[in-house]
Amino acid sequence: MEASAERDTIGNAGFVEADTRFVTLRDGRRLAYSELGDPDGVAIIHQHGMPGSRLEHEAEPDFYRSMGVRVITPDRPGYGLSDPHFHRRLLDWPSDVEDLADSLGVARFGTIGLSGGGIYALACAAAIPHRLTEVVVTGCPGPMQRPGALDGTRFLTHAGVWLGAHAPWLLEAGASLLSPFVRRFPGFFVDHFNDGIPPADRRWLSMPSVSKGAADTLREAMRSGVWGYVQDIRVLANPWGFDIGDISVPVQLWHGDEDAVIPLQHGRYLASVIPGARLRICPGEGHMLLWNHLPEILLAAAGMPSQPEWPRRLPSAL
Repeated sequence: MEASAERDTIGNAGFVEADTRFVTLRDGRRLAYSELGDPDGVAIIHQHGMPGSRLEHEAEPDFYRSMGVRVITPDRPGYGLSDPHFHRRLLDWPSDVEDLADSLGVARFGTIGLSGGGIYALACAAAIPHRLTEVVVTGCPGPMQRPGALDGTRFLTHAGVWLGAHAPWLLEAGASLLSPFVRRFPGFFVDHFNDGIPPADRRWLSMPSVSKGAADTLREAMRSGVWGYVQDIRVLANPWGFDIGDISVPVQLWHGDEDAVIPLQHGRYLASVIPGARLRICPGEGHMLLWNHLPEILLAAAGMPSQPEWPRRLPSAL
């Protein structure tokens, strides 16, 4: 495996420009990733959402550095600058993560999963538990095959999961039609998707830095087309390939009780089947609770005790 670095011309999540780096995986594919924080800090691999990219970050680089963590965010295959991995399965991802960690000389690391990225964090928990300190997921969906999994979800979620399971070619066709418009007007799609979100989420998206960051990561997700997103939905919609009841790594499940994207019943289900999992329900919060609780979540993923001197919330102006 080889690692290299080059300057990213888009910038990370609307805050500052970041170096985009690459690792060549064992099968020859190239994986792109970004890093923020302390290069000598505790490593945390961030699993971005669906869709998402390596530009997805929740605070300024100095914030991560002050906490002594090194946050590494890879583009999953087909997103951003990472090569596609055709017909990939959920359990293909942990070996990519392991290659990335090996290339960086990181023996053990924590992992955080935002929204649909949470299922990739859980796959790592199942497949490479010896490499992980702890897993923390926020607004994470559960398996979609169980009865009632889609109760309370939006129409777009219903449609995407059905197409991902039964007609991924049709999902790809529809996404391909929209992709040029998403790349050109990402802010419009961020606003449209988040229409009707609870006030706690709206407060964050009303901040220019956060809304721009969401638009930047969405645009970058579609840089090479829609294949990464289509594969993500197909992976989410089909059986995951492992028993989540066999997970032995400490897992924290954070969920807002007003989450309109992935309803709280998903968090409750995961907590009921993952041994020892801890469910943290956040009253009055929605899908963006990671922004509200970033210090606690970073410390948990790093396997570090919570520090009372760390603020429970990020500054109101990022």
